Amino acid sequence: MAVAFRKIKFHSSDKQYYDENLVLRNDVLRKPIGKTLNRSALTIEKDNQFYGLLLKDELLATLSVYALSPTKACLVAFAVRPDFQKQGLGTELLKFVLTDLKTAGYTSVTLTARASAHDFYLKNAFKDLGPRHHDSRLNIDDYEMSLDL
Repeated sequence: MAVAFRKIKFHSSDKQYYDENLVLRNDVLRKPIGKTLNRSALTIEKDNQFYGLLLKDELLATLSVYALSPTKACLVAFAVRPDFQKQGLGTELLKFVLTDLKTAGYTSVTLTARASAHDFYLKNAFKDLGPRHHDSRLNIDDYEMSLDL
């Protein structure tokens, strides 16, 4: 029997999902590089749209989007729980988000991919905008990437 995952769209005002999203992001994106999320700095997310992949009511993957213009969006803070990585859940959530953005009238998407996620985005049709570069704030290597919808 196939496992039924539920895809959702939520906002930072949806306290339960937003708080779960922060815990997941901190565990997956920040702790491995010796950092923690600074909740007071997250006011910039107040207008972001968040997406999630749930099993029952547990958030397994999350992704945030904000508008750069009426037709261009930026994807940020993509995290999949480690015990569910490499099972297609990230791709499933990404496709859901890209379809939603296209339906909303966006024609392109950009993101900054960690070097460790670069191949994932290439497999999902994103293109490099330039060479690998170092983010001194997080002390990691990144790629600027884009996708036309």
